[in-house]
Amino acid sequence: MSAPLVTVLGGTGHMGAAVAGRLEDRGAQVRRAARSTGVDAGTGAGLAEALAGADVVVDCLNVPTQSRRAVSFFSGAAAKVARAAEAAGVGHVVVLSIVNVADPLPRRLTGYYAGKAAQEAVYAGARVPVSLVRTTAWFTLARMFLEMGRVGPVRLVPSLQLQPVHPDAVADLLAEVALGEPPQERRLLQLAGPEVISSGAMAASLAETDVVPGRVVPLPVPGAPGRSLLPHADQQVATDARTFSAWLEDRRGPS
Repeated sequence: MSAPLVTVLGGTGHMGAAVAGRLEDRGAQVRRAARSTGVDAGTGAGLAEALAGADVVVDCLNVPTQSRRAVSFFSGAAAKVARAAEAAGVGHVVVLSIVNVADPLPRRLTGYYAGKAAQEAVYAGARVPVSLVRTTAWFTLARMFLEMGRVGPVRLVPSLQLQPVHPDAVADLLAEVALGEPPQERRLLQLAGPEVISSGAMAASLAETDVVPGRVVPLPVPGAPGRSLLPHADQQVATDARTFSAWLEDRRGPS
């Protein structure tokens, strides 16, 4: 039996590249599809060629914005991918998403959440089997907080309660789902880290570890209840055991 061919959309980005590497390590053939390789899912350019002959598609597409522009990007790309996957006879589409993204409050917090919710809605109507992999925030989000919130000598970080997960666990799960049996129609899997941490504490700890200048100042987010971004108690969520503090220790390296 020949090795499965998997097209990874966003395959040169941080998560897409990690997933592609794991798929290859497990014996799959991989196409890394991105604008740098001539594939633009937003416009559809090169998409048919990227999906031709593919057994599985993994959608790790991303857009670096918190504005409402994310809605048109994610929904438009999802519609094009779904149509191209159906036309190419793809047997399974695996989509990376976010825990609670379809809830009303997270969608109002940022355009990015609204965009991912719109993406999920489009894939819900796809005519190919879809596995939706929702995860909580990754440990690496702390770095984004530090970079985006710099104002003079301080770094403003939105004050949120998170249950962050190791990005390696996310890549592992996406690769596992891509190489597993496809669902009959649509499947939802969810992944979280082992503990609840405030975004301010995450950012402050990372700033200390990486020796980032400036004082971290948690900034209240109007209308965001403390547990709004955490998995609901009645949800079925897998938990990865790796902690944020252990991840920081790995960044520090040998003492």
